[in-house]
Amino acid sequence: MIYETAARGITVFVTTHYMDEAEYCDRISIMNEGRIVALDTPENLKKQYNASSVEEVFIKIARPDQPHPPAPSPGGG
Repeated sequence: MIYETAARGITVFVTTHYMDEAEYCDRISIMNEGRIVALDTPENLKKQYNASSVEEVFIKIARPDQPHPPAPSPGGG
């Protein structure tokens, strides 16, 4: 139902704590401590944060003081 509504040109707001669901959205915003701290397409956010998933983007934003493993390189090597 969400895809059909969006295909008709209607803006659909989806809220979720499941970052894998956010991967399917055209544009996402990530909030931290009540503020929007990131807003772009999932692909652009992954590039900006050098991340392989939106979940990894979220972790880098929400937990910047924790070490993060490097994102896998394109092509697996």
